Amino acid sequence: MKPHFRAAFLLLTVLPIAAFGATEASKRSTHPNILVVLTDDVGWGDFQCYNPQGKIPSPNVDRLAREGMRFTHAHTPAALCAPTRYAMLTGNFPWRGRDPGGTWGFNVPSQLKPGQLTVANLLQAAGYRTAMFGKSGIGGQHADKDGAPDFTQPMVDGPRRWGFEYSFIIPRGHQTMPHLFLENEKPSCGAARVVRGQGKAKGGDAANYADPDWDNSKIGERLLGAAEKFLDDVRAQNSASGKNAPFFMHFCTDGAHSPYAPAETIRGTALKEQTKMNSHTDMVLETDVLLGKLMEMLERRGLLADTLICFTSDNGGIPAEQYLGHDAVGGLRGMKSYVGEGGHRVPFLVRWPGRVPAGTVRNQVIGAHDIVATSLELAGVAVPAGQCVDAVSLVPVLTGKQDDTQPVRRHLLVQSSPGRDAFADGGIKGGPLTGKEQKRSTSELFGAEPDAGGKTVKRQLKKSGRGSDGMAHALYIGDWKLVTDIADEPVALYDLKNDPAERDNRITEPAQAIRTQEMTATYRAIRGSK
Repeated sequence: MKPHFRAAFLLLTVLPIAAFGATEASKRSTHPNILVVLTDDVGWGDFQCYNPQGKIPSPNVDRLAREGMRFTHAHTPAALCAPTRYAMLTGNFPWRGRDPGGTWGFNVPSQLKPGQLTVANLLQAAGYRTAMFGKSGIGGQHADKDGAPDFTQPMVDGPRRWGFEYSFIIPRGHQTMPHLFLENEKPSCGAARVVRGQGKAKGGDAANYADPDWDNSKIGERLLGAAEKFLDDVRAQNSASGKNAPFFMHFCTDGAHSPYAPAETIRGTALKEQTKMNSHTDMVLETDVLLGKLMEMLERRGLLADTLICFTSDNGGIPAEQYLGHDAVGGLRGMKSYVGEGGHRVPFLVRWPGRVPAGTVRNQVIGAHDIVATSLELAGVAVPAGQCVDAVSLVPVLTGKQDDTQPVRRHLLVQSSPGRDAFADGGIKGGPLTGKEQKRSTSELFGAEPDAGGKTVKRQLKKSGRGSDGMAHALYIGDWKLVTDIADEPVALYDLKNDPAERDNRITEPAQAIRTQEMTATYRAIRGSK
């Protein structure tokens, strides 16, 4: 097992890994196809296999739980989208990238520092076919043409550089401009049809480009179509070459991020108004529907049994429907953006028939970004020094060699959104959100995304100094959680085994003094390793 942190972070510029040849391809039965489904703003209480009192149907996620392994103590490395998305590609904590709060912009350098490699880079070098779909959310830069992005040319920093041979992405997600699908780094509608608005887009950057036919309600369908295209291309190339190259798909859903625009149906499955609550919960349902359609797609091509599926979220949920009896955070404190459990404890399920025992539940602490190290081990790829620094492989847990009495992690560190302090929790109260409240709920209240140049993040960092990078942090060692505030001081200690809702702060207890000191020292050692 690799250490979770190292004294120095080494950057590689060359990766001397040979691609698999025919001999290796013939042994692919030990190297699965890998599908990572990364949802947006979905909490662990949103699905019935986690929260039996939940009111959103989740037949496909529940199927993963029945046929695979369900983790109940999985956390994203950040309580917000962009930093988590970087970690989900690299296996690094967010601050190891270009900006500790994540890179949010359009036509800006990506969050990846020079020499940093993604799981797709490493799998591609090992013979995997690789593809990325949906919201990328880590920046990326186009070639320049007269001071504007040149959509006729491939990106200078985009999915190809990140190791994806095929990509169908929305650069910043559907919640903000540009409203474009970039297929292999060029507008799917054609560069000549891209419309540019007057002035600047919200956030201060000139990102207000759009496909004239953009429709938020069609995003899920479009992503499925692109995924199907990739799978058919893989099958055709394998047939033509006589090889059986495995694939890696990084599939990012539009649900359940605002603006909420559920389709009437997705490939014959009704969606709009099916939850009987609101458009937000319909978009949570969409993530389940998309998972089901992807599984159908794989099954029709004879690929489902040979594919490892990992389903998770980029941060915690939004419990805006508690007044209706549905709790997206499943009784936890806080929500998206905050360091409380509700901000980053997420659903995390893995299905791989015949290898992952069906119907198993694991309660040990893991990070969602551990799927990076896990994928590399399953593919037989040795992790180069200085890459995938903060992820650990879950293979021993998934294959039944380690249970909850043998923790796969010694510790895990999680960060809040910039500017969210230790005891803030979002303050959602009972009752429907209307008018001004609803507007606040999808911006300030739910963790507004910074502007493209990161100015919001930088202002917040300046206010609080660099020790904490302007964020609260949570360190986990087993079921104990230490919380440090924006001033970078330990302020809370919780025993989550007996107090998952974080009601009893035990940091002032004399009996916990040594534990607090030791956990604080571990926190500082991890943070000092950047």
